[in-house]
Amino acid sequence: MATVQPRHERNDPNAGQQGAYYTVDIAMADFLDTETINGGRLSPCAANDFATKPTTKAQSLLVSRAQLRYKMMLNNLQIRSNCRIINMVTTYAADAGDSPITDINFGIVFENDDFVPSTGTSSDGSTATTTKVLYIQDKIAEALYASHTEKMSVFNPTSGTGQIADEEVSVGPVMLVSQDEIVDAVTVAEVAGFRSNVDAETPTDNALSYSAE
Repeated sequence: MATVQPRHERNDPNAGQQGAYYTVDIAMADFLDTETINGGRLSPCAANDFATKPTTKAQSLLVSRAQLRYKMMLNNLQIRSNCRIINMVTTYAADAGDSPITDINFGIVFENDDFVPSTGTSSDGSTATTTKVLYIQDKIAEALYASHTEKMSVFNPTSGTGQIADEEVSVGPVMLVSQDEIVDAVTVAEVAGFRSNVDAETPTDNALSYSAE
C-alpha cells in the first residue's frame, strides 16, 4: 500500500494550499476626475465614509464609480484564485466627499498562488506577460480601463428624506489612452518569505498560462 499526496496544484489538504502575498500601489493623480463616466478613479470608500458627504449628486456619482471599479478589480483578481485584501491605505486630497482620491495602497493574499498565471497575454492583446506580478497589474488595469454599467445605491444630497437613489451607474476608462499607460500607474510586488510550506512539501511552480478572460 502507498500514499500519494495531491500536491500537483499545491492543494495538499495536509500541508495546506500555497498562498502568496503581493503589495499594490495605484497612483491616481493623473486619472480623470471629471463629472463623467471616466471620473471617480478607484476606491472602496462610500459617501458616508467621509467627514463631509458629497455636496452634489454629480460628485456622489464619482464616489459610486470609484466603488464600482473597486468591485470590478476584485472580480478580476479572483478569476483564478480566491484572495483577500489587507493593509489598505487610501490617500485623498481632503476628507470631504467632493475631494478625489490620489493614491491607494493595499496587500493581496491569494489562497493558492499556483492558480495565478505567470505567462499569457494582456487583456487588450498588446503585451505578453511573463510573471505573476504583470498578470496582477494587467487585471487591475483592466478594471480601470473597462466600460461597465451596474445598478447601485447612490447617495443623493438633493433628494430629501432617505437621500439614497437606486439607479444605474456607468464607468469608462480612467484615462483616455491605451490600457498600457494605465498599467504604468499600477505597481505590484511580491512579498518574499510569505509562503509557509517548506520546499519539500511543494512542487515546482507550473502555473498555467492565460489569455484575456
